Amino acid sequence: MRYKLYFNLENENISIQYRKSILSFIKKSLQEYDEEQYKKFYNERDNIIKPFTFAVFFKDSKFNGDNIIVNSKSMELNMSTEDYNTGIVLYNAFNHQRNKKFSLNNNSMTLKNMVLLPEKEIDKEEIIIKFLSPLVVRSRIDNKDYYYSYSDSEFLNILKLNIKMQLKISDLPETLVENLNIEPITAKKTVVKFYEKQIEASLGTFKLSGNIDLLNYLYKVGIGSKHSAGFGMFEVI
Repeated sequence: MRYKLYFNLENENISIQYRKSILSFIKKSLQEYDEEQYKKFYNERDNIIKPFTFAVFFKDSKFNGDNIIVNSKSMELNMSTEDYNTGIVLYNAFNHQRNKKFSLNNNSMTLKNMVLLPEKEIDKEEIIIKFLSPLVVRSRIDNKDYYYSYSDSEFLNILKLNIKMQLKISDLPETLVENLNIEPITAKKTVVKFYEKQIEASLGTFKLSGNIDLLNYLYKVGIGSKHSAGFGMFEVI
């Protein structure tokens, strides 16, 4: 299930840490709509794997230090989930926030409209994809995080480990990941500020190949580490 949310911004300035605000909006929407559904995905103790991803788009915008100047004063939030029930719950939760101001740092956003988007059905083992939000590949060694972009030698191996973690909430066997491959076509490294960390990530177009069921799953839930925090969402081109 895939849909787009349209927001109006109160002014042109928004922090480059906007993902924190989107996560707060998702949590607030869920908690006010259904406390049990909120607890299903978020609590204070556990890092819960979630079956959804998102990507944010600002029209007519430019970076200015720690801010983004959005001349259009508008924002689009693309949501995608593999689980239909989760999609309905999130859709209804967001709908309850329509026309309500949600505070940002020195700004606010107001949800004005939501539109369901068509989903592509992947029917071949090789596809060309474009990332709508950066691909994050992460390993954790001795309680320290390490991040890898597409040109790193360990990129593919660590990505596969990340995907195996994602599959723990699915019915797909982890063995499907062994034959997965991703090759850059027009790619670039980027560094994203997320909370207090500077995260190395990848953007651009790639060739993604592997099991068809796995490709469909990743298309719907995002790929890689932090996929439910606004990373790893892609479209098939």
